[in-house]
Amino acid sequence: MNHSLCIPAILFATLIATSTRAHDGHSHAPSPETQHEIVRLNTGPPRTTLVVQRDETQLERPAIASVFEPFRNKLAIRHDRDHLFVESNGMPDHSMMVGITAWQQQVPLPQKYTGNNAWSIPLHPVPAKRPMLTKDNFFRGAIALAANGVPIFNPIKNDGKTDTLKAGELDQWGGHCGRADDYHYHIAPVHLEKIVGVGNPVAVALDGYPIYGYNDPNGMPPTDLDHLNGHKGPDGKYHYHATTTFPYLNGGFYGEVVERDGQVDPQPRAQGVRPALRGLKGAKITGFEQPAQDSYIVRYEVYGKPRSVEYTVAKDGSATFQFVTPQGTETEHYTPRQRGGGEGRRDAEPPRRNEPSGQRRGGNGQSREGRRSGRGGRPDSMRPSADANPRNAGGPRGPQPGDGPRQPWILVHADEIDLDHNNIISRDEIVGEATKAFAGYDTDNDEQLTQSELSGRGGSRSAMAGFLKGHAKEIDRDNDGIVSKKEAISNAERMFQKIDTSGDGEIQPDELEASRRK
Repeated sequence: MNHSLCIPAILFATLIATSTRAHDGHSHAPSPETQHEIVRLNTGPPRTTLVVQRDETQLERPAIASVFEPFRNKLAIRHDRDHLFVESNGMPDHSMMVGITAWQQQVPLPQKYTGNNAWSIPLHPVPAKRPMLTKDNFFRGAIALAANGVPIFNPIKNDGKTDTLKAGELDQWGGHCGRADDYHYHIAPVHLEKIVGVGNPVAVALDGYPIYGYNDPNGMPPTDLDHLNGHKGPDGKYHYHATTTFPYLNGGFYGEVVERDGQVDPQPRAQGVRPALRGLKGAKITGFEQPAQDSYIVRYEVYGKPRSVEYTVAKDGSATFQFVTPQGTETEHYTPRQRGGGEGRRDAEPPRRNEPSGQRRGGNGQSREGRRSGRGGRPDSMRPSADANPRNAGGPRGPQPGDGPRQPWILVHADEIDLDHNNIISRDEIVGEATKAFAGYDTDNDEQLTQSELSGRGGSRSAMAGFLKGHAKEIDRDNDGIVSKKEAISNAERMFQKIDTSGDGEIQPDELEASRRK
C-alpha cells in the first residue's frame, strides 16, 4: 500500500525588530534580496509536495512463493505479512486414479480452495519445542501442499494404522480421492520435479518448511535426515525430503502447527456434492480420460468385467454422473451441498430391467427427485433400499410392525448427528448432541434435570432430546432420581464406544453399517 503525506511549503518568516547592530562591526539586518524572498513566500499561493512511502510487504514477493511459480497459470497466489495464501481447484494436469485396486468409488471433482477457503502457509515458520509426528497424529486432513496446488495427506489413512501406498489405495502418482471426491496425494509428488526442476521443492509442509525430492539441491541424496525426514542444508535452513519408504515426506512438523480434531488447523475444507460410498471388492481402475472441459471418465474393472463412471461438472458446481455397468446405465444428478444444509440433492434415473441402456424412472415416466439416504453405494455396492434403511428420505420414525430388530439410536439418527456432513460421526458430535439436548431441558441451568424439567417439552430441537426424556431412568446411573449433565454425556459416550470398534474416536460408514441388527 502507498502512503502519501501532504506537506505545505509555506515559510513563516518573522522579522525581529532589534538593533541593526548585534554587536560592533556586524549588521544582522536582512539584505534587500532576502527581504523580497520572505515577502514572496508569505504572500504567494501555497505549494503542496507529495512524499510517497513504499510498503515493502506489498512489493517483495515471499521466497516460498517461488515453489508454486511453475503453476502460476492454474493457481492464485497472495500474501500478507504472516501468511502465503494459495488458491486452487485441487485438480492436477496429469491423469488420476489409474492403478488403484482398493477403491471406495470416489472420483475426482474440482474443489473451491479459494477466498477464505484457500491454503494458508506461514511465512515465518517457528521451530516447535516438541515436534509432532505423523505416525501418531494428523490422520485427517492435509499435512502439506504440492507445488501444483494439490493437497498432500498423511500416508497413514484416518484409521491411524493403514499405509495407503501399501494397501493399493493410491494411483501411479501417489494420489486418490477422499469422501468428498477430493483428489489428494499421500506421498511426496516427486514427479513434479520434471516441471519445477530438479533440485527445487516439490511441495511445502503446512508448517512453512519446503519439501524436496529424493536429493538435495546439490544433486546428492541426503545422509543425515532426522526422525521428521528433514535436515538443515548448507544454507542453514531446514527442509524435508521425499523417501521411498515411510514416512515418504515430512514425518511430522519441525515447525509449530495447531492440531485440532486430528488435523492441522486452519486448513481448507473440501466440499462434496454426494455422499461417501463403500469400497468395491474386485475393482481395479484402468483408465482416466477427460474428453472435454469439465467432463471426465474413470474406467475400471470388477473381476475383469469393464465398467465406467462418466461425469460432467457444471459451472454452478452441480454434477451429473452416469454409471455404466453390464446391467445398464444409471444416471444421477447432484447439486452442491449448502454449508450447514447437509448432502447434495439427487435426481436419480436408474435402469429398468428391460431397458439396459436406458434410465430408471418413476412410475409416471418422470425423473425421480429426492435426497440420497447417505452411507450406501452404487448398485455395485448392493446398497439397501429405502424401505430397509431406517434413515430413509422421510427421516426417522417410530417402530412399526414388521420393522424387525430395534436399531441403535446412533444408526437411526446418523444424518442428524453428522453436523459437518462428512459421513463420519466424531466423538465431539455425539457429545455435542447430548449437551444440546440436556441444555434444552435444564431450565434453571444447574446441570441437573429433575422429573419436573424432563416432563416439559424441552427448548432444544436436538435429535437426542426425545431419547434423553424416554431413557432418563437408564441414564440416571446413581438412581437418585436426577439426571446430571455428566450422566447424560457419559451415556452418549458409551453409545458411541459400542459402535466405534476401532477406538479411533470416529464412527466410519462401515462401522455404522456393522452396528445394524439383523
